Parts: sequence; C-alpha cells; structure tokens
Amino acid sequence: MSIKPKEWAESYFSRLKNTIEALQNHDLVKSVEFLQCPGATEQQIAEAEAKIYAEQIEVTENHDTEAPQEPFIFNEYLREFYKISNGLHISWHSVIFQEEEREESYKSNFPIAKDEDDFKEGWISILPIEGLANPINFDLSGDPRYTTWAEDLDKSGVLFNYFDGFNFYYDACITLYNGNPSIAFGDDYSASYDAPHACDFVIYMEYALSTFFSVECRSKGLYFSSQHEVYPELENMVETQDYSKLESLLKDNQHTDIDSVIALGYEEKGCEYADEDYMEKLPEAIRKRLNTLIEV
Repeated sequence: MSIKPKEWAESYFSRLKNTIEALQNHDLVKSVEFLQCPGATEQQIAEAEAKIYAEQIEVTENHDTEAPQEPFIFNEYLREFYKISNGLHISWHSVIFQEEEREESYKSNFPIAKDEDDFKEGWISILPIEGLANPINFDLSGDPRYTTWAEDLDKSGVLFNYFDGFNFYYDACITLYNGNPSIAFGDDYSASYDAPHACDFVIYMEYALSTFFSVECRSKGLYFSSQHEVYPELENMVETQDYSKLESLLKDNQHTDIDSVIALGYEEKGCEYADEDYMEKLPEAIRKRLNTLIEV
C-alpha cells in the first residue's frame, strides 16, 4: 500500500463504504451510526495551520525556547483525508445490547463518546480539522495539553491535541509538528498518555478500519498479537512513510472480523452491560449464533 496521499485517501473512503455495508448487513449488529462530513476547504485547512503555528510560537516564547523555523503545515496524508471528509464518526453495537435513549449533551454537533456509550463495540470520532487546532468547542472529558506528556513537547514547539474521541475513559491524541505527526494513547480520562509503539495517522486509520473500529483494540495502544514482530515494522513505516507492508500486518492480526470484535467487546466489558432478560427474548437463531461467540 505504498501509494500517494491522494490515492490513499480515495482508497480509504472506498473501502470504508464497504466496511459500513458489512456492519449494516451483519446479523449480529443492531445499530450503526455513520457520519462522513463535507470535505475541508483549502481555507479551512490554512486557517487551522495558521492557528497551530501561532500557538507553537506562543508556547516556545513562554518556555524561552527556539520557535519552529517554518510555518506549520499538515502532513499530506492527513490533508488529503480531510479534503474528502472534515471529521469522521462511526459507532455501532451488537444485538447483545438494548440501546437506551441518550440525553444530548454535545457542545457541538459532532459526536464524542460518553460514559453511556461504553457498551458499544465500535466507535471512532476523528475531530474536524479545526478541532485539531483547538478542541475547546468539542465536548471532551479533559485537556491533554495540560499533561506532563504535552508540557515536555511544548518546549520544542510541538503541540499535543485530541484526535479521536472514541471512548470516555480512553482517547487518542496527535502531536502536531512539520513532518509525519505521531499518535499517542490516553488513559484515565485524559490524565496520562503513552506511545507503546510507533503510530502515525495512516497506521491508526488503517488499523481502525481493519478492526471495524473496535474500541477495545485501540485502548491504550493498538493491539497486535505479535508485538515483537510488528513494532519494528511500525517504527520503520512512521519513519519512511512506506506503508507497503501494513496491509499484510493487519491481515495477520486478530479481531479483523465482526464476530471476533463482538466477542472481544463482551469478554472485556460488555458482560457488565448486558441484560440477560433482554437477551433471552432475542430470536432463537440469534441466540444460537451468540452462544458460539460468548459465554452468557
């Protein structure tokens, strides 16, 4: 998959359409929400870049350190993605759960996962490009800019902002600097961050797609069954932006089918939210299918 940024972005959204259709047509999936936004304009992208660069200058002045030598510009892969869709949201849950009517509490019209969404097996909420520059208008649980991780980056003019609000307890943030921005993973309501392996925008998005946006697979890092083999490959991809081996790495991973994502979600925490009385009322064919995946 070593292709140019525009070709990658177009390919991604084509494959995304197929993934959404697979979820919508799956016998164990009850609800799918899909929000693809209008693409970001060149003006919107330029305004976000200017805002980020102004903040980079400000933080380096505050720390009395050297400012970036050139104005900030987004990585080409990220830029081409946002030109197709300025933000992206997908969430879904299986027939195991009877979704309760939720109270709308968003500060914006863009959905961010809340505690009442914790039962859902799949969720991704990639912030619009203006949110990468300043997430204050989005209803997120904390502020990664005031963590130790972000403060260390500030000194060199590297900003650290929300990127994916996929869970109320976990999240993913992006480091903003000229070059290939990396992704770090949040824990404990955005109180702490870590990067257990190399990860950039393309790797993150392809991984999310390959696992049907599994929340569990992205919590505190991307789950790979063969870490000692995969991690060096990821590091090389981030450094070279050559993603030719990424497809094969993802195919060899676990939880790349809907059934296994449902089983993993139930095993890790879904069992806490399941209603046995509700599940008993499911059609017999569905209950038999579920019995092959989970222990009720």
